Amino acid sequence: SCLCGSAPCLLCGCCPSAKNSTISRLLFTFFLFLGTLVSVIMIIPGVEKELHKLPGFCEGSGSVLGVQTKVDCGSFLGHKAVYRMGFAMAAFFCLFAVLMVCVRSSKDPRAALQNGFWFFKFLVLVGITVGAFYIPDGTFTSVWFYFGVVGSFLFILIQLVLLIDLAHSWSQRWLRNADQGNAKGWYAALCIITFIFYATSIAAIALLYVYYTKPEGCTEGKAFISINLILCLIISVVSILPKIQVRQ
Repeated sequence: SCLCGSAPCLLCGCCPSAKNSTISRLLFTFFLFLGTLVSVIMIIPGVEKELHKLPGFCEGSGSVLGVQTKVDCGSFLGHKAVYRMGFAMAAFFCLFAVLMVCVRSSKDPRAALQNGFWFFKFLVLVGITVGAFYIPDGTFTSVWFYFGVVGSFLFILIQLVLLIDLAHSWSQRWLRNADQGNAKGWYAALCIITFIFYATSIAAIALLYVYYTKPEGCTEGKAFISINLILCLIISVVSILPKIQVRQ
C-alpha cells in the first residue's frame, strides 16, 4: 500500500503502529483537505491577475518559445470552479461509499480498496476533477448550487449535533471528576472554559455584524445573525432550568 516505492515504507516503519481504518481516515481527510485548499485558492481575489503575469500560462499573457497558449484562466477560478471542485470531491467520496456498502470489517475483500491503493485513488480524484472542468456551464451551476445549499445545511446540522454531544459529554465528565475529588479545581476549570466559549461566541457575532452587514441595508444578514443570537440566548437560559437538569 505504499504510495511511491520503498522510501515511504522505510519512513512508515519508524512511525507508531496504527490500524488500517485509522490510516484510511487520515488519508481520506487529507484528500478532503487538499480539495478544500484548492477551492480556497480558486476564490482568492487577485489570483487570476497573478496567473496572467506568468508568461504563456493564460490567454493574453504572451507566449512561451513562440507557442501561444489557449488556456482560459477565468474558467479555473471563481465560484463556478469551486462548484466543479466540490462536485469532483462529492463524486469521489460517493463512489467509495457505494463500493463499501455492507462492508463490516477489514477482512472483507472489498476492504482492500478502502485501506489501500492510495496512489491510484489520488489519480482517480485528479481524473474526476479534470473531467468536472469539462462539464458545460448550462444548468450545471444552478443545479449544483441547490445541491450545495442542501448539503451544507445537512453538514452544519450534523456538526451542531456532534458539538452539543461533545460539550455535554465534556461537562458530565468534569462534573464526575469534581464529585470524586478536588471539586473546586474542576468547577473552576469548567467555569473558565464556559467563559472562554461564550466570549468567543460573542466576539464571532460582533465580527459577523462588522464584516457581513452595513449600517444601511443588509437586512437579511442582520436578521439571520440576530435570530441566531436570540436562539443561543434562549437555549442557554433553558439549559440551566431545574426541570431540564432533572430530565438530563
